[in-house]
Amino acid sequence: MTSPLSPNFSPSVLPLLSQSGPRLASVSELQSTPFQAFMRECNAFAAKHDLRQFTNWSKVWEYPWLHYHGLDRIDWRGQRVLDFGSEISPMPWLLASQGAEVTLIETDSQWTPRWEKLRAELRVNVQWKLVSGETLPIADASIDIVTSFSVIEHQPDKVKAASEIARVLKSGSPLFISFDICEPDLGMTFPDWNGRAMTMAEFESELWRHPAFNNPATPIVWNLDDIPAFRAWHLQSAPHHNYITGAAVMIKK
Repeated sequence: MTSPLSPNFSPSVLPLLSQSGPRLASVSELQSTPFQAFMRECNAFAAKHDLRQFTNWSKVWEYPWLHYHGLDRIDWRGQRVLDFGSEISPMPWLLASQGAEVTLIETDSQWTPRWEKLRAELRVNVQWKLVSGETLPIADASIDIVTSFSVIEHQPDKVKAASEIARVLKSGSPLFISFDICEPDLGMTFPDWNGRAMTMAEFESELWRHPAFNNPATPIVWNLDDIPAFRAWHLQSAPHHNYITGAAVMIKK
């Protein structure tokens, strides 16, 4: 199988990446030919290596959206990547299979036997750190790329989480992030056991406007028209999916 993340740029492309988004999930995008093609290859990789596959959860939008908004431009050979809340997501292992040096960040040690098996099977450079909060046992300015796929809602102190990400990232380097959004005023709910999803205003103030990132001061124009269709689609996978999802690419100053 040819990986959808085959390298096609040199590492010097990193300073050329720019912020993108924030964008709310769109049913028309997740049903598009490019998004579905990416997910087919991603799921094929996951099936081969006993990783998690996605067909009707929001990752079928999150993964390809971030792929087509910058992940696909990176030559992964030698890039130091930090991935949050990895569990058995296929994405960090896909990046590692393309030559990235990946560090997984998790709170739960139950996955380590699986990770050890995968590392040996794929012969990749993957390490992991188990943490109990937002503080990262990672040196300042030592990471080229951070990926975070719907993890920020599980972190109680979102501003500290953003600050820690910024601390470990090199200047000019990207954070690829997806996140859950819950707007109670629109009738949305988010289960207490799953953490706390931000509102759009909270995402803007706590993450997008974080002083460590080089985002414009102009107001965010959210694609609000996509909310009803995605919310209806999301509820088909689980009754508690009464919320929406977004993604963005943020560049450290």
